[in-house]
Amino acid sequence: MKKRVLHFVRKSSQLKTSFIKNQITHHVNYEPFIVCRKNVDKEKDGGFAEFNLDLFEYLDLSLNETIIEKIKYKTIRTITKRQIRLIENFIKEKSIDICHFHYGTDCGVFYPLLEKIKIPSVVSFYGYDVSFFPNRFLGYGKFFLRNRVFKKVKVVLAMTEEMKKDLINIGCPPEKIIVHYHGVPSEIFLIKRNNYGSFKERDFVLLNVANYNPVKGHIFIFQAIKRLIDHEDIKIQLRIVGKNYNNSIITDFISKNRLEKYIKFLGPLKYGSREIVSEYINADAFIHPSVTTNEKEGIPGTIVEAMMAGLPVISTYHGGIPYVIKNYETGLLVNEWDIDGLANAIKTLYINRGLCIKIGTAGQEYALKNLDIIEKEKELEDIYDMLIDKFNF
Repeated sequence: MKKRVLHFVRKSSQLKTSFIKNQITHHVNYEPFIVCRKNVDKEKDGGFAEFNLDLFEYLDLSLNETIIEKIKYKTIRTITKRQIRLIENFIKEKSIDICHFHYGTDCGVFYPLLEKIKIPSVVSFYGYDVSFFPNRFLGYGKFFLRNRVFKKVKVVLAMTEEMKKDLINIGCPPEKIIVHYHGVPSEIFLIKRNNYGSFKERDFVLLNVANYNPVKGHIFIFQAIKRLIDHEDIKIQLRIVGKNYNNSIITDFISKNRLEKYIKFLGPLKYGSREIVSEYINADAFIHPSVTTNEKEGIPGTIVEAMMAGLPVISTYHGGIPYVIKNYETGLLVNEWDIDGLANAIKTLYINRGLCIKIGTAGQEYALKNLDIIEKEKELEDIYDMLIDKFNF
C-alpha cells in the first residue's frame, strides 16, 4: 500500500500552476490528497495547467463556510476550530502520513492546525513568499513566517542555496531547511532540435514565456531589442506567451520606440499544449532576464522547460538562475539591467549558429539529468520518508 501525502493550497486555482500540479500528479510511491481553503472556479485565475480536482479526494474548507469564518480569514488570515476539525477528521479517515503545504505565506493560514496534528509537515517556498512578503506590512511578514510557519513545520523546502540564505536571513532555523527543486516534465518538453538554420536568411526568433510582472524583465528585453535594431543589421522577432500585456507600461514603451513589428504577443497558452510546445520547437533561443524589484524569483520554470527543449537560454545573474545556468556552458547570463550586455548576448547567438547548438545541447543534457520531474519527485518522496521515520508518532 502506498503512503499518503496531503497537499495544502490556499485556493484550488493554485493547482493550475505547473510547479504545484506537477508535484501532485507525478508521485511515485505516494498517493496524493488535497485540502483547499477555498475552491475557486475561475478560468482566468491561477496558472495555465489543466488540473481536474475531481480525480482526487479533496477537502474544500469553504463548503458551508459561515460569515464569521469568512471574516476571520479576511481579517487575520487563519482557519477556525471547525475547519481544523474537518481537516483532522480527513487526515484520520484517509490515513494521511505527511502534510505538504505550498507557499510559505499560505502555510501560515493553516498554523492552528500545525499546532495540533501528530504527523510531520513540510512547506515549499517558491519566491514571492521569501522575497516580497517578509517586508510587507512594515515587516510584519517576517513575524508572520517566523511564528506561524518556521516554528511549526518540520522541514522547509528551498529551491536553491540562494533561497536557503534568504530564508535564514528572515529567521528560518538553518537545520530545518532542505534544498530541493521540484523539476519539470521531460515527457512534455524534451525536443530533438532540427531548426538550426542560417539566421541571416530569416528572422531570429526569441521566445519568452511569462505573464507580465516587472520581475520578469520584459522592459529590459525591449530595451535590448531597441539597442540592436538601432545599431545592428539584425532580423529579429520576439514572441511572448503570457497575459497582462495590455497595460500602459508595455504599450507606451513599444509605441514610443516603434517596436510593433518586432514583438508579437500570443496571449496565454495552455501549459503542455501543442501550441506552447510548438513555440518551443520553432524558436531559436529563449530569453528570460529576471530583475530584482520588490521581489525575487527562485528558478523560473519556463527557463528549465526551454533548457529541456534544447533552446539556448539568455538570462540574468538573479535568484536561483545561476544554479541551473552556467555562463557560456548551459546558457548565457548577463547582469540585471545591463542593456548592452543583453543586446550582445542576443547578437552572439544570432551570429554564431555553432554556439546555439553547443549551449542548447548542453543545457538540455543538464536539465534532463538534473531537473526532470521524475527524479526530483523521487528526491521529494525520500524527504517524506525521512520525516515519517524521524517523527514516527
